[in-house]
Amino acid sequence: MFDLRRGTLAGLLVAVCAVTGTGVVQATAAERPAVRGTYGVDANSNVRTTPHVRKGTVVYTTTRSRPMDVDCWTRGDDVNSGGHHTNVWYSGAVWTGSRYLDDVYVWGGNVNTPHDPPQGLPHC
Repeated sequence: MFDLRRGTLAGLLVAVCAVTGTGVVQATAAERPAVRGTYGVDANSNVRTTPHVRKGTVVYTTTRSRPMDVDCWTRGDDVNSGGHHTNVWYSGAVWTGSRYLDDVYVWGGNVNTPHDPPQGLPHC
């Protein structure tokens, strides 16, 4: 409907605040809720078709850290590994180095997010 770029929208917001006399307080990075975004997946992580260890098929195992475009989180099998214990799993697309694997799941202990799940990230 509208084709506004981020900079244009920010400029409009500043103009509205200047006219109305209202201020804008910008949150720090730690205060902003996390939303869909790209996070790192640890090396030697299994990428699966479901958020379950035995029910899901492993479609890829990372050989080094890889980016994951995380769309949402869900609860799946509870895993305790490498000092992490969680039943949070992330769904999205993992970059293998040559292609994206879409609609896959990675266990939360292997995805480098600020919390499991990050505040503001939608539930699947």
